[in-house]
Amino acid sequence: MAQMRDLPHEIAVDILLRLPVKSLLRFRCVCRSWYALICSPQFVALHYKRATQKLIVATECSRNISLYSVDYDGVDNENAIQELDFSTDDPNLLKYAAILGSCNGLLLVGVYQDSFLYLWNPSTREYKELPDCPDSEYDYRVYGLGYHSRFDDYKVVVINPVVNEVGFPQSSHVIVYSLKTHSWKCVGEFPCRILHYGTSINIHGVPHWLMNCEDHREEDSDSNLPALGISYFDFENELFEEVPGPDCEWPNNNPTLDLAVFGGCLCLTFIRGENREIWIMKEYGIKESWVKLFNIMGLIAYQPFHRLNFLALMKCGDLLVQIVGKKLVVYSPNKNVYKEMVISREKKKLESAMLYVESLVPLRREAYR
Repeated sequence: MAQMRDLPHEIAVDILLRLPVKSLLRFRCVCRSWYALICSPQFVALHYKRATQKLIVATECSRNISLYSVDYDGVDNENAIQELDFSTDDPNLLKYAAILGSCNGLLLVGVYQDSFLYLWNPSTREYKELPDCPDSEYDYRVYGLGYHSRFDDYKVVVINPVVNEVGFPQSSHVIVYSLKTHSWKCVGEFPCRILHYGTSINIHGVPHWLMNCEDHREEDSDSNLPALGISYFDFENELFEEVPGPDCEWPNNNPTLDLAVFGGCLCLTFIRGENREIWIMKEYGIKESWVKLFNIMGLIAYQPFHRLNFLALMKCGDLLVQIVGKKLVVYSPNKNVYKEMVISREKKKLESAMLYVESLVPLRREAYR
């Protein structure tokens, strides 16, 4: 019987690329050549491209957070939902923890009301505590996690709104953390308000937010910023840029307005009348590529007390939806029905849910020199 060492290098690499991260971590110990191969940036990138997108879910019970990895397209399989182990030196770390961002298999985790920030790879179980973030107030922080490809560097964006005398957020200070330098940098101000304080959505390694610039437009009549728009952080120039929205009337100041990612494409969702519309940008950055994907009617279209977070378009055509603060549901647009996705048999509160992929992306500083 042929041994792995007898196979041509290309075939051996192809076999290894098909294996899950857990197996590859064990196989690094087989020999020095395998360790060098599996840890190489080229192999890590190729393995990531083949990875299956999953969901990471945080639940809370008695002030303790549990984290689960969910293969949502294979949720009927017994191993589709697995509890994750976030092992650190602090036994209380998963108290008050929250998932704040996701990029290339890395997660941004906030602990104790974001007093501490961590980067964590749940697949390799590596984690890294970030230095104290300067000039921040928890109540209004906005986060983004992204990848600066030209410098092979992972970065955390924190938008810290400056509030006026009545506590209303106006302009924002922008602070960026670099994994390569393990330091923060103040990069200027953002003149608009971000809708839905907390997290961003990630497209092509870049964090995106919904922005409201009505206040800024009133103060600066020459401003060319839209009243309502989609913004992203350009890591190359350290500036915020705009993505053109669909050519339709957006509902101003509507709490149902939100962003999503379906199949790697940017989506915009909102309620118009009694229906919820979902628009998708089929070609990123091209305004004319926006098309209406769904027009949802019925109970799922309107939840007056709970924000809906559309997480994924499943292979079967159903939608994976988070009713924020309550539960996960699978919604069938064709049948206009939904059913709950049960994560744990224990009675736990759903804290957050976010897309991620298993990856070998390292957190060691020497990997980014």
